[in-house]
Amino acid sequence: MKIEQIKEKFDIDVGAPMPTILSNEHNLYLIFYISNVDPNWDGTTVHMRTENDDGIVTVKFDRFAQFKFGSPNDEAMEGHPLYDLGLEPYSIQKVIDSQWIKELTKMNSVHPYHKDEQFEKYEHFIFFFHDTCFEIVAESYSIVKNSESNMRAEIQRIGKLI
Repeated sequence: MKIEQIKEKFDIDVGAPMPTILSNEHNLYLIFYISNVDPNWDGTTVHMRTENDDGIVTVKFDRFAQFKFGSPNDEAMEGHPLYDLGLEPYSIQKVIDSQWIKELTKMNSVHPYHKDEQFEKYEHFIFFFHDTCFEIVAESYSIVKNSESNMRAEIQRIGKLI
């Protein structure tokens, strides 16, 4: 196994990304705040984000097999089983030769129409946030181009889709 860093055109907010998941049986949407530093900020105050703040990204995962959301946070990431492979906070990573995908393949092998090839299309992604870690096995992901600018409006928009 190894970790491959994925670089997108944004940085995950290191303070309060507030990751939110909306899902149905086939698709999952992960919405979170990206780094958006005010050029006039003097560094002496703290801005608490609300669902009405602008500066979000929506990631859509197609045909996911399973996901995990929760511990560890950035302060306990050394306890994550993949930490020694180069897991980094506030980043997007792909696990190459994932043990999790192998476990899902084995779990499904009792199905009468099981084919190992069905699991070759899956990839294991990790989105590491400040207070939580999101991991998913899915066929692919894409950055949604027509998302709303704030969390509240985007949740409402996606709620109509799923």
